[in-house]
Amino acid sequence: MSAVSVTELLYANAAERADAEAVVHHGERVTWGELVDQVERLARGLAANGIRAGDAVALVLRDDPWYVASFHAVSALGAIVVPVNPAFKQAELEFVFRTGEVRCVIADERSAGVCERIAAALEGPVTVVATSDAHGQSLTIDALVEGPPADRLAPRDPDETFVYQFSSGSTGRPKRVPRTHGQCAAEAALYASLGMTAEDRIFSAIPLFHTWGQGACLLAPAATGATVVILEDPNPFLLQRHRALELLERERATIFPGVPFQFRLLAEAPDGADLSALRLCFSAGTALPRETFEAFGEKYGVLVRQLYGATEAGVIAANMDPDPVATFESVGRPVGEIDVAIVDDDGQMVPAGEVGEVAFSSPALTDGYSNLDDVNRTAFRDGRFFTGDLGRLDAEGRLYIAGRKKLLLEVGGYKVDPIEVEDVLVAHPKVVEAVVVGVPGRADGEETVKAVVVPDDDCDDRELIRFCQERLANYKVPRIVEFRDEIPKSPLGKILRKYLV
Repeated sequence: MSAVSVTELLYANAAERADAEAVVHHGERVTWGELVDQVERLARGLAANGIRAGDAVALVLRDDPWYVASFHAVSALGAIVVPVNPAFKQAELEFVFRTGEVRCVIADERSAGVCERIAAALEGPVTVVATSDAHGQSLTIDALVEGPPADRLAPRDPDETFVYQFSSGSTGRPKRVPRTHGQCAAEAALYASLGMTAEDRIFSAIPLFHTWGQGACLLAPAATGATVVILEDPNPFLLQRHRALELLERERATIFPGVPFQFRLLAEAPDGADLSALRLCFSAGTALPRETFEAFGEKYGVLVRQLYGATEAGVIAANMDPDPVATFESVGRPVGEIDVAIVDDDGQMVPAGEVGEVAFSSPALTDGYSNLDDVNRTAFRDGRFFTGDLGRLDAEGRLYIAGRKKLLLEVGGYKVDPIEVEDVLVAHPKVVEAVVVGVPGRADGEETVKAVVVPDDDCDDRELIRFCQERLANYKVPRIVEFRDEIPKSPLGKILRKYLV
């Protein structure tokens, strides 16, 4: 499977299931035949505007059929998909555009204006394509797809770069993660090995720009021919849970990839729904609390299974036990050809049951981060990726995640790098020093971002929160600001974060 490109998978679905639904969104229904036609037209339009194989194209789009078509059109052209959170503020977008060496941006009407401003300031020409001309953008998707049907697109080489994803880390800035067509096709096959078929209807309530959404709701359907049912504007999910239940019931969704707080909110919904068609629920991103597992299962009659993945490779393990009740805390066994090892600080494997760092090999694993040789030498060794997560394997080969070696926080299904937030805070003229930590929040394992600040002058928490809101996506913004005279440190100057929680 690693020698197959995602484009070939797309054409196989169009040939076998041309009239079957590929995408359902807000009353719009797009068949596999129609999707491939859109992909071919959009790829032709991008090429006519100078986009070539190897060019990076950022997608700053809400989740809708145009996101799906753009994702496949860019990659089928041989250009590189750069998925971007449309909630990012200007500074965050500019970082991604520069680090991703972006040469084209496809943006929705909410983001097109700021993308135009950033593009004008970047070195070299950057083409901005908007989903509408609401702000007077000179180039729109409608213009690109006009005209007669386009020619069939050639299959891509499996070693060509498919996507640049950005992984949060402990360096203060996200790392660029290049993955090839072969690696992404391999990930698609891994999802198919979990039992997904062309008869499935996958409910998409996790952002498509996220690795979890990309894998489960874009790559998995390409491999299986399944339909993806997209929830419009899923954030904040609390306000959309009635709509989510309505869609799950009406569209007879069979697979629901989500995160713990989504399952908790649906379990707490005052009104239920007939989810009898639902056969697989996967929870990823952070640990699934027993209370949520039990409440969702009791209310809807389907058990939520834990799944483990990484930006660097997509899905790694999934709990596919026939009866997952006894093992619900496990993220399951490695999927397909993936090999998982638990290692000590010297990289040596530890016995079953002992906790160590989770390391794995996978046909879907990136070859390494872009332009970060020192980091790669540590993170990628002996054919394995060392995740920074702590875990253990039981005697039957099930994986249990025990914590993190790294500093990342889990907030609303996203990972937040404290150092990135700290860098923003110390840029404020009244801040001498800042440390960001996660405060244990609700029973679902989600954390609240807390900033501990040493001020240089009179400063209040509202001022700092506004400063962060102007520069960071909302989920990264501290909800709690605590002022101190000094930050606790060890004799060697290491910040003692445990005393700040």
